[in-house]
Amino acid sequence: MADADLLHHMQQGEGRAFDELYNRYNKPLFGYFVRMLNYDKQKAEDALHDLFLKIIERPELFDKSRSFRTWVYSVAYNSCKNQYKHWGIVKEAHEEIKHTEAVLDEKFFVSAAARIDAKEFRKKLDEVLDELPVDKKTTFILRYTNDHSLAEIANMMDCSEGTVKSRLHYTIKILADRLQLFNPLNH
Repeated sequence: MADADLLHHMQQGEGRAFDELYNRYNKPLFGYFVRMLNYDKQKAEDALHDLFLKIIERPELFDKSRSFRTWVYSVAYNSCKNQYKHWGIVKEAHEEIKHTEAVLDEKFFVSAAARIDAKEFRKKLDEVLDELPVDKKTTFILRYTNDHSLAEIANMMDCSEGTVKSRLHYTIKILADRLQLFNPLNH
């Protein structure tokens, strides 16, 4: 059954419909929250429960012009943004950091992980991602961890696809600079 149909059945009081939606989305959303909330599993669990509580209490908030998947991730994204604001760690960038002109593409992450200790690479990657502004970090995670399309990410983050591409471009440049040690061409 489609997600939107399950949500409709849930609005009619069918608990099994909620259970099915929860089973479909709890693990990927939990993983998203863990990464976005700096690996604090308790905060991620709280955020996940808050998200599903909102769905139970106010299912009419579902934007029928979007897919449920896109909508639920946009709610999750907004929840993370609110958490960051609460922590006081979101600051406006005054100027872009200058980066090397190294070109980095998706294949780098796959080949680097295969050639080096994947655990060390992942640890360093996560450290660098945690230092990025929330919009760039979120865009990267949604694209490369959660496998969302550019259009879905733009919809979730309420921005243009061009903005999504720009954020990915700058994030990849930052990663290229900060993860040079893991580039097999540098050895």
